Amino acid sequence: MHEEKFVLMENQSMTLNEIAQELEAITGYTVKDSFGEVNRIVAQKPNFDDDFESFLVTYEFNESDDIVDATVITPRDEKINFKSDSVKLRLLSYKSR
Repeated sequence: MHEEKFVLMENQSMTLNEIAQELEAITGYTVKDSFGEVNRIVAQKPNFDDDFESFLVTYEFNESDDIVDATVITPRDEKINFKSDSVKLRLLSYKSR
């Protein structure tokens, strides 16, 4: 639905709050939680050579039942504070409900 604008954000480093602000600007909706719901992605076949961890951040909106899933990565050996540290945005997916 907003793919042409989402692709401009992908592969950028930003905080979860900055991602939420961009999503609000693109969709015209306000997000319920500017940090989203963060879940670690566990691979079926992990590649231990990868130097990153993958997470799925789900953003919900106040005005709509639609959601946006943001796949982000962080350095494997670093402790990340999701409320303040930047993450690398790999993919945004808009899901209509």
